[in-house]
Amino acid sequence: MAALPWPSVLRIASERWNPNKGTSKSGGRSVTNQELIVVGPSGYITASLTIPVNRPAEVLAMRALLAGLDGRAGTVLVGPREGARVPWATDPLTGGRISRCRGDNDAARDPAWDANVDTSADLNFRLALAAALNATTLTIQRNRGGFLIPGMMFSVAGRLHIITSLASPDPAGAGGLPAPGNISVVVRPWLRADYAAGASLEFARPLCVMRRASDDDAEIELQLSRFGTVTLDLVEAF
Repeated sequence: MAALPWPSVLRIASERWNPNKGTSKSGGRSVTNQELIVVGPSGYITASLTIPVNRPAEVLAMRALLAGLDGRAGTVLVGPREGARVPWATDPLTGGRISRCRGDNDAARDPAWDANVDTSADLNFRLALAAALNATTLTIQRNRGGFLIPGMMFSVAGRLHIITSLASPDPAGAGGLPAPGNISVVVRPWLRADYAAGASLEFARPLCVMRRASDDDAEIELQLSRFGTVTLDLVEAF
């Protein structure tokens, strides 16, 4: 069954993401109380989302989402709301960020803004080289976008990853602005699959295939039968 899209009417009020849970393993302590801990490709994503349901449309959308997920059997595409943490492209005239919000506003006033390579809010990051299952280092090709910084999150083919460090310098051009080029980065969790060169990386709206952590959470409790808050606990689906 295909993953459900996240209903646009449901606004996430608070979110807690663990981008690499369960990656360390131990065989327990020895008779001398020593413990060997190793790292492996077992890390996965967890999230806890708090969603207000204060309007009829929000209540109905949440009901439909929870019912459509069929408990833990179904999946949903959802990711963190990154906002200013996205590597937005830089305006060559002002040096400011061209965020999705700004791009939408500018395009509404003049559609040419979104078509112009210097003013469009669109990002273009791709894999410069093929990457294999369980890889932790990627070479990313920046065609359009800002500098990459450890802590930034992105998705590829419905899998969420976080940049933990840069393994090569991030290329800059005239005036110190980000320039098209390749950047080698270290990521977690380890890659879930083989990806070909040219695979698209989504930074602006990263999404992960998630399922409910429990059949018993996310009950909709409405004060005065009108408004409330739902907490939805999710784990990465495989």
